[in-house]
Amino acid sequence: MKAFDLIAQLTRLRRIHTDCRLYSKINKEFSKAPVTVASSAPDYLIQNLRNARSSQNVLEIVKDHYNIMNSKQVMQALRSIYLLQKQGSQDLSTQQIMKNPSFERLCHKLKSQAGLIELNETIEALKVVSYVGVSSTSTIVQVLLQLLRHNINDLSLHHIIFLDFLLRQFKSSPLVEALLIALPIVFDVNLPVKIETRNVTYLVEYLQYVSKKRVSEKCISLIVNNLKTHCQDGSVLEPKLAKSIIWSICDMEDNEFFEPLLKDALNAMLFNIDAFDWRDLETTLSKLATKYSPQYPFYYDEVFYDTCASYVIDKDLGFQEALYTLRKMLKPNHSNEKLLSYLSQKCHEDPHLLLKAPPMTIFTVAISISLTEFRPIHWETMKNALAETTCFQDYKKPDILWMKLAAALCSLDVYKFDVLDKCFSDSYLESMIKQRNIFDFGNFILVCQAINAFQPNYAHLLPSTNIINNIFAQINHNENYPLEVPLIKGLGGEVYVKTGVTSKLAHHIDHVVVLRKGGYPISLPQDAKHLEDITVAPDSQIVLILVLGPSHYTINNKKLKASTALMIKTLEAKNYTVIPFSLEVWEGLADFEKVPYLMQEIKSSIENEQNMSEIR
Repeated sequence: MKAFDLIAQLTRLRRIHTDCRLYSKINKEFSKAPVTVASSAPDYLIQNLRNARSSQNVLEIVKDHYNIMNSKQVMQALRSIYLLQKQGSQDLSTQQIMKNPSFERLCHKLKSQAGLIELNETIEALKVVSYVGVSSTSTIVQVLLQLLRHNINDLSLHHIIFLDFLLRQFKSSPLVEALLIALPIVFDVNLPVKIETRNVTYLVEYLQYVSKKRVSEKCISLIVNNLKTHCQDGSVLEPKLAKSIIWSICDMEDNEFFEPLLKDALNAMLFNIDAFDWRDLETTLSKLATKYSPQYPFYYDEVFYDTCASYVIDKDLGFQEALYTLRKMLKPNHSNEKLLSYLSQKCHEDPHLLLKAPPMTIFTVAISISLTEFRPIHWETMKNALAETTCFQDYKKPDILWMKLAAALCSLDVYKFDVLDKCFSDSYLESMIKQRNIFDFGNFILVCQAINAFQPNYAHLLPSTNIINNIFAQINHNENYPLEVPLIKGLGGEVYVKTGVTSKLAHHIDHVVVLRKGGYPISLPQDAKHLEDITVAPDSQIVLILVLGPSHYTINNKKLKASTALMIKTLEAKNYTVIPFSLEVWEGLADFEKVPYLMQEIKSSIENEQNMSEIR
């Protein structure tokens, strides 16, 4: 289908009514326009227009020579006005130019000569009248748009990209809207025959354009594959092009197809990191962090995250930039201890940064520090500020995730009554249960466990056991137990292993074993409903085995998250021996290594526990 026909259909569908009388008048004027015969003699009028020192000077030349001006001279007059205004030779404002009688006559002359100007000149003329501020409903703009409409198949890909940008500077009109709908379709149709595969700059511009348009997958693939070919040939992307590729990919729907090109662009950006200012790096980090998900992990790049952190520290960008950077690192669970230490140093230098900080700042600081068990160098100063701040008392905006904040503070051993009181209010719990956010449920259970184990003075804030159990029941626990068979094999039978056990405090334990003195297993009562129902002799030890997936660790240095560590501590507070196993490490073992590894870890943990007991 030709683009012309496509526009006609689109305009009909959108009930766009064109002014037939206007088109008739335009066509008559085109037919009356004199044909200018090219001359080899120099065109002194064009030279004078080029040499004009101001827009006023250009308009005076137009006034004096209006009757003899041809299409080339009209275009030069428009071109000179645009360049002079852009260069700062602004003796007249754009408003004054638009209202100047000579400019009005220049537009009238352009309209009468419109049938003689080339396609490039049509676009250029539209650019100038747009810059000056001529209305999209004016006759001259309508004439130029009609010319573009009739020649839409002759537009180059760059014409299309620029026109799309240019048309968005105009107020909406039927013809503007029709063209804006048609241009991406024309781009899509013409790309296979008009693509300039050897020009990386053009390819990057194509990608930027389609990243914000609805085009076919074939169109996107063609651009991306050509860019990948350039990278595979050993060509190093220029810094600005690399940045543009990353931003464009982040503006499109998630797709693993982008991974190789994104990695190449990130490597090029890192290779030329000094070519970027902080605004570019921060925006890139924000886009990558927003796109990251466990389903599409390739949007995460550890080196780039750490490079951004180092940039903040090396350039001493201050507390706020460090805070914003840490916030962006939270989604993929990226930990950077140097940046946390830098932040704590700023808080030590000025304690009011936290004491007088707004709620969202305190929220970000608490969440960032509680990511792992690492505590930065002036941690006590920060901890005191977190405990003493009163910013949450009367705060009612919905931008704070209260249960997440409470869990983070508990992980930091900071129990704030005002925060806990909000979390356990009837209205908040009712809203949380309605929203069915699995992360809120997990944080809720953790806070209840922490208060029960370490802050019994706040136990009166906790909801009823029924509410806790109902929320716990909403959490879908993984019922895949990869350690079960090796444990049974290593301990000598099913009677020594109990799998999928819960506690009365809503812990979920993968496996429970009991070992008597000497490390020998004891059979377990299979009818025990809860962990607390398992009783043992004084010389025996209950061992809880937890299998922890990637979400329990930081993505970069694989450190145990503080929330998981707190959950383990709540079990240890009840005199259980807890042994966490990393699922990632487990899956990396050969089959013949798994049983010996399990038995050795259990033996080491029991011995360490016994040594600690003797010391105590």
